[in-house]
Amino acid sequence: MNDVQENKAEVIPFMQEGSFFYKKGIEAYQNKKVDRSLHYIKKAIQMEPEEPVFLCQMAIVLSEEGDYEASNQWLNKIKNDVDPYMSECYFFLANNQAHTGEFQEAKENVETYLEMDPSGDFQEDAESLLLLLESELGSTDKRKESDDPFYSKAVLLLHENKLEEAEEETRKLIAVEPEAWDYYALLGETLWKQGKQKEGGRILQDLLLKENPPLAAYCQYAVFLAATNSDQAAAWADMLKQIHPLNTWERYLTGRALYTAGEYEASYQLLKDAVPPDHPVYVHQLAVTASRSGRFERAAQLWNHLVRLQPEYREKALELAARAEKSLVPEEQDKDWMLKR
Repeated sequence: MNDVQENKAEVIPFMQEGSFFYKKGIEAYQNKKVDRSLHYIKKAIQMEPEEPVFLCQMAIVLSEEGDYEASNQWLNKIKNDVDPYMSECYFFLANNQAHTGEFQEAKENVETYLEMDPSGDFQEDAESLLLLLESELGSTDKRKESDDPFYSKAVLLLHENKLEEAEEETRKLIAVEPEAWDYYALLGETLWKQGKQKEGGRILQDLLLKENPPLAAYCQYAVFLAATNSDQAAAWADMLKQIHPLNTWERYLTGRALYTAGEYEASYQLLKDAVPPDHPVYVHQLAVTASRSGRFERAAQLWNHLVRLQPEYREKALELAARAEKSLVPEEQDKDWMLKR
């Protein structure tokens, strides 16, 4: 062996410990290479399957990407098989369950966390989550289970840019429920998007003057300010970034408003676990946000999923997926939010 070969042999490490792959997984995730991150963390787990930190990190990455079911499988493995005294596991489970609407289970897990580790690293977050869950559980019975704003006719017409029809449908809803303030926020948007900015803006401003304005009013007004290039748009976006609603529809509205304001990372964090995974419009919107936040792998996956969901959008979805695979964002922020053939 010559000197060069000897020197090379001296500096190439032969590392078999899981911590080596775990560190590489963390670095990949910080660089938004989710698939690579999961690959390395899996390697770490294969080498040290009983290391709860590795399992927990796998759960965290999956949760951050909105795959709560897979995340919970890893957390339950820690809880049931590996280390039942790892208190953080219960907190992360509670967080996941809150996002998926399992409020009672989330409440039980966050209470367990606070009992196990009353002054732990996540104490304040856990106490805040518990308050939100208690509030959510108290109001759940008051809602009609059949009500789902994601599939509301008025909302879907707005997504299709059928503004006059959306306005007409929204006015019908208001006639039936004149104190359902969210409908007025929707009406304001249908109006200003038709060029009736004064009327639409006034409706939203009137809503904000109410004693307890709905979050929808704040979100719609933020969209209005961003779309009209108002000097106030940035301040409203900053305010919305401080809001962390549990309700999926409110998370969606907040995420959409932040997207319009150009706050793509904050938008993605809200939308990833809010949008229905089976509706082409929302899958497309999440893909656009993923792309603009630098998650090109995830964006391509979502657009390929859209092809399976709605074959009639195949050509457009494959074109967008191909752009994402080249790390290219969609061409126009506002127009590309709309799903078009």
